[in-house]
Amino acid sequence: MRYKVFVVDRSRRLICAAKLDCIDEQAARGRAEQMLGEHDVELWKGDRLVAVFRGAASNENPGNRCSD
Repeated sequence: MRYKVFVVDRSRRLICAAKLDCIDEQAARGRAEQMLGEHDVELWKGDRLVAVFRGAASNENPGNRCSD
């Protein structure tokens, strides 16, 4: 299955993007979370937002690394 990962800054401006080919959503979530660092990481399947992994610079929900 094809997923897209977007690394975005606090203003949700795109920093980088990558395509992921994963067997299922769980595998895609794991790979996207590995990209987590300073900035938020968004995981998309087509036009559906699957998950947002909060980076260290995120002001929203401190301490909550992942929200769906």
